[in-house]
Amino acid sequence: MRTIKRYANRKLYDVQDSHYVTLEKLAGLVRQGEDFHVVDHAAGHDLTAATLAQIIFDEEKRGSGPPVADLCRIIRTGKIP
Repeated sequence: MRTIKRYANRKLYDVQDSHYVTLEKLAGLVRQGEDFHVVDHAAGHDLTAATLAQIIFDEEKRGSGPPVADLCRIIRTGKIP
């Protein structure tokens, strides 16, 4: 599993490939089926869920996000269909 470190300046660093990545690049990894986890560089907290939510938010701003009904279902049930 790929590890992404998030720094205080909100930069994301791919430990495996030794370079900074964007949320768009992470979205591409998700689409390719690659697993990764995002951790806070200083504290080590898991930030994967928050990062994935940010990717969904950014996609929605571009008009390519999931339908509202799907988002409501996820929030209500806590489960992804």
